[in-house]
Amino acid sequence: MPSNDILDHYAFDDLPEWSGEGEVVAKFYSTLEAEVAAARLRAEGIHCFLANSISQSITPHLPGIIRLHAHPMDADQAREILQEASIETDGPLPGKNSGTGAILLLAIIIGLILAWLLVQSIG
Repeated sequence: MPSNDILDHYAFDDLPEWSGEGEVVAKFYSTLEAEVAAARLRAEGIHCFLANSISQSITPHLPGIIRLHAHPMDADQAREILQEASIETDGPLPGKNSGTGAILLLAIIIGLILAWLLVQSIG
């Protein structure tokens, strides 16, 4: 008698034939980050798939790791691409506040203190 439990009826037809030998090239806590990384690899022609992405979206309050798998032949190249992508985004983004607000605030405070000291010495 077939079970009516939805968890017993996953369709694994869309996984590549090499999925059993796929190599984990990255791990993520965020589904969005994992999807972006997978899209980056696919754009470079590297076949990959995510494991645990559906369970993470169903139970986001539980800690889980989403694994990005690639074919073992492409694993090193996939890691290099992901490393390059993370290096490109490590610095401050153009147009974003990169500490100039704190410097400006400090300059204003120093100016106010100097103005107050000047007023005190005159009066």
